[in-house]
Amino acid sequence: MARTTESSIVTKCAMIMDVISMSRKPLPFSEIVARTGFVKSSCHRILAVLKSEDMISYDEHSRTYFTGPRLKLWARASWHRTDIHDIAVPAMDALSEITGMNAALSIHDDEFILYLRTSDRLSLRLAARAGDRAPLHNTAAGKVFLAYMTDKRRAEMLATMKLAKFTEFTKTEAADLEAEMPDIRARGYALAICEEYFHVIGMAAPIRDAQGDVSACLSVWTITDNATPEQVERYAPHLIRAASDISSLNGWDATLQ
Repeated sequence: MARTTESSIVTKCAMIMDVISMSRKPLPFSEIVARTGFVKSSCHRILAVLKSEDMISYDEHSRTYFTGPRLKLWARASWHRTDIHDIAVPAMDALSEITGMNAALSIHDDEFILYLRTSDRLSLRLAARAGDRAPLHNTAAGKVFLAYMTDKRRAEMLATMKLAKFTEFTKTEAADLEAEMPDIRARGYALAICEEYFHVIGMAAPIRDAQGDVSACLSVWTITDNATPEQVERYAPHLIRAASDISSLNGWDATLQ
């Protein structure tokens, strides 16, 4: 019998949480009673339990209930455990389809970027594959990671990194790279024009986690035979939107920033 009672209480708690969490605005007691069909005394008792566990919150002024901090912490923890490799796939593939360019998902790995996944429209020998690494200083994704570091960390990295020259356009001076950082943060994306490979143009935008930190990067790239830098940059709004969509699935709430 105890098991049946406990199950009933859990079910009622879940029903009330469903009603409150799915509502677009805080709900008064009478509305919760109406939507659940519970008797007032039972509903009041369950609301008190949920409130004591921080599952819901109550506003004295408006006399309404809404989701509490504990539920939000659970949601963020769940988002944090989500594999970004999986949640990024639809946005990556759609971005590649819209732009006609190759797309890539990468993370920061010491002095390099590490590719987690690629979506290739162009079949080229030089195309990166999952597991490949590329330098920070001459890739669009690498520049994004540098741009969103703290000033101190970036200065330390640039002071110790080997800024190897890959093409005549590769920036090999820390001061030249540092000069790019404000513009990258201001516009929300970075460009690498013929800096890693002479005939490759890349563009990348940050992906944020639940804490608002840049945890990954979404990039697109093509060859100079197919597009000019100006033509690539016209797709920047699409890139930023796709990166933002992935960030949201990764737990980032832009309204809290």
